[in-house]
Amino acid sequence: MNTRQSFFGNALWNLLGAILPLCVGLFAIPFLVRHLGVERFGLLNLSWLLVGYFSLFDLGIGRALTRLLAEKIAQGKYADLPSLVNTALVVMRWLGLGAGLLLALLAPWLADWMRVSVEIQDEMRLALWIMALTLPFVVLSVGWRGVLEAYGRFDLVNLVRIPLGISIFLAPVVVLLLAEGLVPVVLSLAVTRLAGWWFTRYLCLRLDPMLVGQRAVDREQLRPLLSFGGWMTLSNIVGPLMVYADRFLIGGLLSATAVAYYATPYEIVTRLWVISGALTGVLFPLIAGKIAVDRPGAKALYGRAMKVLFLAMLPVVSTLFLFAETGLAWWLNSDFAANGYFVAQVLLLGVFINALGQVAITVLHGAGRADWAAKLHLAELPIYLTVLVYAAGKYGIEGVVITWLLRIVVDMVVMAFLVERLLATGYRFVFGLIGLTSLVMGLLWLAGAVVNEWMRLFLLCLLFLPCAILLLQQLRLLGLETGKLTASPRT
Repeated sequence: MNTRQSFFGNALWNLLGAILPLCVGLFAIPFLVRHLGVERFGLLNLSWLLVGYFSLFDLGIGRALTRLLAEKIAQGKYADLPSLVNTALVVMRWLGLGAGLLLALLAPWLADWMRVSVEIQDEMRLALWIMALTLPFVVLSVGWRGVLEAYGRFDLVNLVRIPLGISIFLAPVVVLLLAEGLVPVVLSLAVTRLAGWWFTRYLCLRLDPMLVGQRAVDREQLRPLLSFGGWMTLSNIVGPLMVYADRFLIGGLLSATAVAYYATPYEIVTRLWVISGALTGVLFPLIAGKIAVDRPGAKALYGRAMKVLFLAMLPVVSTLFLFAETGLAWWLNSDFAANGYFVAQVLLLGVFINALGQVAITVLHGAGRADWAAKLHLAELPIYLTVLVYAAGKYGIEGVVITWLLRIVVDMVVMAFLVERLLATGYRFVFGLIGLTSLVMGLLWLAGAVVNEWMRLFLLCLLFLPCAILLLQQLRLLGLETGKLTASPRT
């Protein structure tokens, strides 16, 4: 079996796995808008969201599998790996079937509830049924990907992730050159999902042939999977529900056209989470093995990761924030720019803040405290949905995006305090983080009021230089920390 790859090598693979599909999407989305029309493109966005949401109906087993495998690999308990993997995948298989059945049953209601043209309702209903058939394979793909992540083989993860991510945008483009309508587009996406499941499974069995052959469910392995996954279930249901509720409420209370004006900048802006995802994806199996034996070391790793992410995200977010309207007009058209630039700016602030929160929640999950995050999301849900409905009805998409931002801020602050409590240290770091983030966001908003674009470029140059210098320093220190932690699986 191959050894675990380096921390930065894995992070780079994760970054490429997200950026390359994004580059294809930048060129594909204008084509899709023109050929599908704004209304059908809004429904395609909702189709992507539905697959993403229902694929999380794995009761947290995928995340639990990664965590438990990482611990057993670090402890050298290789004989337990086949039974653990099989037990998790059997459970996920049934959960995937249940998710597909639920979506199939909900399809007629969703098609009637959405405010779409009568001639499109039948297309939407059939598209939902096609997606329902693919959901079991999507859920199983999560489990097999978790195996590769536990082994630290993010290179293999992204050998599947990159072509799959590109196909989400490219397959609809190819299909629209040959056919018309929403159904052929969704059918092409279903085929790519099936291919992704098969190839991920193939790579796992090539990596460790001992994983094949085990068929019985091990009840002793099932207990820790369900124990950790139980609380992850709430996060998997409530968390994405809050993430996706905004677009569905816009579609139901306003229109599918409004969904397009909101969801299009959302799909692009939130792709910046690839930066935090590249870091936290590699961080999770490392922190899971480290936090139980060396909390001071885990705290140092957490602090370095926060600083690196802050310095890496800030210049990118600032650039897009200051040129949001110009960028949307160039990329799509002036209509999208006029209706979507404010949404894009607020989303950018939320993406930056949420990226920091992702580091915090990764530490909580690595420590096995998924219950803290789940309880927070459960408490937020009724308040958030109530405010969201009111804001959508009274202020339209602007009210929706402001409500979304406020929830993101609350999440980040509470998660950061929970990590400080978990690591049993003082609260100096978290107060400094909140203060610095607030200051930077305030200055960024003031800079957005500058009319002259050359002055905006000058302000960005003043920001880039100190961020680059500090980032290089923090990357070196993070490399030293992770060099101490990186373990090698059996060879």
